[in-house]
Amino acid sequence: MSADQDNSQRRPRYLALAEEISRAVAEGAYAVGTLLPSEAELCDRHRVSRHTVRESLRVLQEMGLVARHQGLGTRITAATAPARYVLAMDAIPDLWEYVKNTELKVVRSKLVKARDALTPLPGDQIASWRLLEAVRYMKSGEPIAWKQVYIDARYDVVSGAIGKRTVPIYSLIEQRYGVKTQKVRQEISAIAIPPDAARALAVKRGSSGLAILRHYVSTDERVFEVTMSLYPANRFRYSVELNLERGNGRSLAS
Repeated sequence: MSADQDNSQRRPRYLALAEEISRAVAEGAYAVGTLLPSEAELCDRHRVSRHTVRESLRVLQEMGLVARHQGLGTRITAATAPARYVLAMDAIPDLWEYVKNTELKVVRSKLVKARDALTPLPGDQIASWRLLEAVRYMKSGEPIAWKQVYIDARYDVVSGAIGKRTVPIYSLIEQRYGVKTQKVRQEISAIAIPPDAARALAVKRGSSGLAILRHYVSTDERVFEVTMSLYPANRFRYSVELNLERGNGRSLAS
């Protein structure tokens, strides 16, 4: 099985269906101003549940492609949606897909003490970290994220390769120093985008955004990389599918 096939199988079905319908709209299979087939017809045509269809229509509506009217159906309102990056993730390897499909440009680099970091860092507060401030772009050239990346100064050599290779930063550290990444701790919160990030992202200062804080943890339980990424609300969607674990360890698929 190829990596693309594996990624497709792990992606939530409703997202795959939303992408399929949006592609059909863009290609003219459904004309702007007309109604999409009914939910029942979409279920039969794509062999999915009504819940999957409704979730995919919700995504299409939030993308600005359709409008849903009670008793009338779902009307196509646009052939293409405003640029937005959709990240569907349920495992560390999905970070590779994200990096592969975007570009990172470093705008500032310096050594700092943990106590002076804008993002709280773990461990000894007088320890040194390499701070990289960067902007991540879509392939179209539109900025989607302003980032602060902190790397344990013991691994500083890799900083010169960041932005030049389309691999995750944690992977550069693994390759160069033999560190093994065991897990990534992640926190997501709503924010008002600060001035520096607003300028880099070409959005209004204080506008709504999404902040994703990640701690990369090695097999010896040591944090060696910390990233804070800020995204404008209208350019990014983070999608996670959760499975309910039964007592026997089996997952109840959605």
